Amino acid sequence: MTDTAPPGRADGPAAAPPRKREILGPTGLVVMVAAILAFTAVSIVIELVTNTGRGTFHPTVDVLGPVGDSRNEVRVVFHVRNGSKKAGRPDKCEATLFDAKRERVGTASVSVREDIQPGQTLDLFAVGTTGSRPVNGVARCRSLEPG
Repeated sequence: MTDTAPPGRADGPAAAPPRKREILGPTGLVVMVAAILAFTAVSIVIELVTNTGRGTFHPTVDVLGPVGDSRNEVRVVFHVRNGSKKAGRPDKCEATLFDAKRERVGTASVSVREDIQPGQTLDLFAVGTTGSRPVNGVARCRSLEPG
């Protein structure tokens, strides 16, 4: 009789292959959620460190007067101060204009095209649209991208 068994293998029970370790069920879910939360926390910390000292623009607006004979256009000037430690600019500044009774009567906006140095103020002139004569306003700047 011929021996057909591979060399080095003894006749007997077959050796079981090593068991592959898998994390299944609730344990796997907990591990995945913990990994996602850790990744999110690290991403937030990196974003905060990157943007430290940026995006602190302090705008104000002054109403200068009507534009010529127009009844619904008014000249305004935005004063945008950079209160951060880095040069930068907001993308757009918008103002809500009020009359003497503190009722909203109009709006104005301006796009900022040049960087403002730290601690400096940039004056930007614009024309706003109103329903009646405004006396003051509240301005707000926004940036689509930090810095």
